[in-house]
Amino acid sequence: MRKIFTFLLLVTAVFQTACCTLNANEETDCSKLERETIKTVAEIDLSKYFDGFNGCAVFYNPQKSEYLVYNKKLSAHQSSPCSTFKIVSSLIGLENGTITPSNPSLKWSGEKYWNDNWNRDTDFEHAFKTSCVWYFRKVIDISGKSAVAETLEKLNYGNRDISDWEGKLNTNETNPDLTGFWIESSLKISPWQQTDILYKIFTGKTGADKKNIDILKKAMLAEDKNRTKIYGKTGLGVKDGKRVDAWFVGMFEKNNNTTYFAVRLDDPDKKDVSSQKAKEIAINIINNNF
Repeated sequence: MRKIFTFLLLVTAVFQTACCTLNANEETDCSKLERETIKTVAEIDLSKYFDGFNGCAVFYNPQKSEYLVYNKKLSAHQSSPCSTFKIVSSLIGLENGTITPSNPSLKWSGEKYWNDNWNRDTDFEHAFKTSCVWYFRKVIDISGKSAVAETLEKLNYGNRDISDWEGKLNTNETNPDLTGFWIESSLKISPWQQTDILYKIFTGKTGADKKNIDILKKAMLAEDKNRTKIYGKTGLGVKDGKRVDAWFVGMFEKNNNTTYFAVRLDDPDKKDVSSQKAKEIAINIINNNF
């Protein structure tokens, strides 16, 4: 599976070459990624799983101090996190008490949204599973700009840009309940950085309460079979009428080992691009290679 290059480098050199050697007009801000024990980055050929879709994949195994990367340049490119940001907004809401078992639901405004699953008072688990945008818009607004900025700085989350707080740069959607800086707007992150964020959150390096991390992890469970548990979150952005930034990010547990991953499709001219397709690709890779 690992056919092309294996680099035995210190982490600073790894990230400078693998993340930051791009065209001058591409903003990646990869210099602060923290993985001091990384020894190996291997490029792998996963093209058969992408079946003609332009995309990339990153897998990080902390026990082996190893990254496996497909399409290295695209893996380093920052773009909108879309609904994968709900992993972070969930953690923020759980930590500050906006999301609590004692206050299970946020009140629906009564407005009819295009997704009928969102037209109800909504608790956290339902909101996460249905990717309910208005719910997480409320969580973010209640939390406030300072708390969000502080969390993104602590996580070193992509470009950490929340300047378009209301998401007005997203011309595809005008309803303020369904827009935000994380949806085809100012906030950007690369697939490589996504694995970094997941590692920090789920190994307790953010200082978050373990109880809240466990609640978030439970909501992310996507598949549990063949002695493998896969956790993740999809995300999809629409720009100029085309589907862009189709994501599935998360981690999987097998043989007492956790591997963190991010898969992104960047093929807006294909009508069948979707976050579900990214999820399908990720799960196929995991089940057939690990």
